[in-house]
Amino acid sequence: MLWIYRFICGFLTVEVSGDIAENILNICAKNGIPLWGIKRTGKKLCCRMTIKSFKLLPKVRKNSGIRIHILKKYGIPFIAARYKKRYGIIAGAAIFFGLLKLMSLFVWSIEVEGNKTVSASEITAACEEIGIYAGMNKKDLDPKNAGQSLLLKCGRLAWASFNLEGCRLTVNVTEAKPKAEDNSIPTNLKAAADGIITKIDVTSGNCVVKVGDAVAKGDLLVSGIIENENGTRFVHSIGKIEAVTEREIILDGSFEKKETVKTGEKKKKSALYFFTLKIPLYLGRVSGGYESRTEVKSVKLFNRSLPIRLYTKTFEITEDRTVRLSREQLENELLKRYNEYAKVENISGFEVKNREFDEIEGGIRLKMVICGTENIAGQDVMLFNTGN
Repeated sequence: MLWIYRFICGFLTVEVSGDIAENILNICAKNGIPLWGIKRTGKKLCCRMTIKSFKLLPKVRKNSGIRIHILKKYGIPFIAARYKKRYGIIAGAAIFFGLLKLMSLFVWSIEVEGNKTVSASEITAACEEIGIYAGMNKKDLDPKNAGQSLLLKCGRLAWASFNLEGCRLTVNVTEAKPKAEDNSIPTNLKAAADGIITKIDVTSGNCVVKVGDAVAKGDLLVSGIIENENGTRFVHSIGKIEAVTEREIILDGSFEKKETVKTGEKKKKSALYFFTLKIPLYLGRVSGGYESRTEVKSVKLFNRSLPIRLYTKTFEITEDRTVRLSREQLENELLKRYNEYAKVENISGFEVKNREFDEIEGGIRLKMVICGTENIAGQDVMLFNTGN
């Protein structure tokens, strides 16, 4: 800190000569003038002193026979004197420090901490929707209200706080836990499909069926009413009842298929964002159909993102076409649609008992009968008549 103070005020390296150069030490000590970096070179003495101390020497060294010669000058006063007529450098320095001061008023980067399943991009996108983004003015940030607004915007978060350190804004979040099933509501288990029961695993409720029973969709499987010598209780039925079921799947397809294809033509549009200012780097508009993707690049300094971003949007031009499918192609497409449906319904392992293709007007109909084992127990809330 002392060195910084001396540099700001300015200091000199001087050479002291004369009959007894060491007298300078006694003179300065007597008059409270600080010296440092003292070295002897032959009969001469070198030391350092501040500009203020140097200006006092002519008064205190009268008739001492000491001569003082300046060897080197250090500090801001000498640098300023050197460049005082170079107005461009002075103006550039003033603009530079002015820009630094201006940029210190804004948020340069936003970082997310504490997230696990919710992506940082999803959280920063939600922040932008509530008016918090890289480049915003710090004075516009209200951390308390911002946290509450983010929770309302992003329902997968249980807690959020905003901490501003310099020009970096950190969003600390805690994700909400999945809501557990409310086991306090009395329910029955009813059959979700027709089938023959093969396995029963009930942990709560009164099971009213047994293995081998044939049940229809909507039949009661497990009752939430338990009666014993202590009276009647209503419980939340919990269990898994597997049954062999059959399903009929019907899918229709047309020989004429409309599809959107890429033509191979691409167009790019870029825009530079400086804080909240958008500078378009393109002319005109993209017309017709297209698929687009956006790439964002941030300018970094010392591994910190600055509020300067380059947005590049790439447009891949598309057009609609009508394609005529052969019978074989349409059959394969219908089978592909069935496989996708089976994955969603979790019936990929079902056995196909019957499959046939029938011609319909302008296309083909796929009929399939499939058979497999699945859990048919579905929750059904018990309703009570409260009327008189």
